[in-house]
Amino acid sequence: MCFIGGDGASASGILWRMLRQVIHRGLKASFYWLGLFVSRHPVFFLTVPAVLTIIFGSTVLSRFTPETDLEVLVAPTHSLAKIERSLANSLFPIDQSKHKLYSDLHTPGRYGRLILLAGSGGNILELADQVLRVHKQVLDLRINYKGFNYTFAHLCVLRHRDKRCLLDDIVTIFEDIGQAVLSNSTFHKVPVSYPNTTLKDGRVSFIGHQLGGVSFSPNSRDQQVKFARAVQITYYLRNHGPVVQDAIAERWENEFCALVSRLSTAEAPHAPDQLHIQSLTSFSLWRDFHQTGVLAKGEVLVSLVLVLLAATISSSMRDCLRGKPFLGLLGVLTICIANVTAVGIFFISDGKFNSTLLGIPFFAMGPQQQQMSTLLLGGPD
Repeated sequence: MCFIGGDGASASGILWRMLRQVIHRGLKASFYWLGLFVSRHPVFFLTVPAVLTIIFGSTVLSRFTPETDLEVLVAPTHSLAKIERSLANSLFPIDQSKHKLYSDLHTPGRYGRLILLAGSGGNILELADQVLRVHKQVLDLRINYKGFNYTFAHLCVLRHRDKRCLLDDIVTIFEDIGQAVLSNSTFHKVPVSYPNTTLKDGRVSFIGHQLGGVSFSPNSRDQQVKFARAVQITYYLRNHGPVVQDAIAERWENEFCALVSRLSTAEAPHAPDQLHIQSLTSFSLWRDFHQTGVLAKGEVLVSLVLVLLAATISSSMRDCLRGKPFLGLLGVLTICIANVTAVGIFFISDGKFNSTLLGIPFFAMGPQQQQMSTLLLGGPD
């Protein structure tokens, strides 16, 4: 082959044009034989996709599993926070340490946190009796699992020195205040310093994360607490055990939230009337994150209606004979069937649902709807 007056640029342009022609002819022939094959076997291509959609769609209902690991939901795979938290868990395990590491770096497994706020700007230290009453109801909380009743004493993290439940030291302080009140004294008879205080047995405890809204007595050298708005008590549950124990602990957290809800609405027979009560558990953040999918249900339905409306309008014409609105709706239905099949394959591959996946079908509908409109406009009348 010779090129008259051609240089390297022209030669490469001719080769590129020839390559495009070869690819075009190959694709044209492939799609021709594919269309011919589909037209000769219409029953197969109508039934098999429907059967596959039913099979994969049923797996969506049977194998639907939400993602429960918050690190997977909110942190990238290469996050340094995961490495740091894993290091903290290995060095300061709750079940094996006498001193709890209380920080955002360390996630203490399963727990229930009770937050008590004095109403009308009151002093929480003056409400020791009501605080201990709520605390006792939490300790007496019973759950039934397979015919057995479990309380916090069956699930709690044990202290190493006496094998009793590990509780925040602020509970001991409120018990001392309660005893002082019963003996016709005031809570000022129980010295409470902040953020470190000395307990009755001589131990020095850090309570900076257990008392809130603190103000100090004037002219006090060791920062004696005069006033506190709130207190929080954390109930730690064992989580280094079998799956059954984790299921029982999860049920205890649910009952704990239900109890706090009843107390906060004054529906319980011994609900305090001067306390505002809130709860926090290990799954609270996951529950709120997972609820976004439920809250977005209305937006998803409205978006689907808008897509159907857009498909109908784009497929309609002034000439009723040339307009094909039902074909546009059929195109949207085909896209939905493809999405259901894709979701089924995702769950069969051990994928787990999280609410950020809700927008993916609409991202897929955009270009597919555009292709459907192009086919309708370019097709024969």
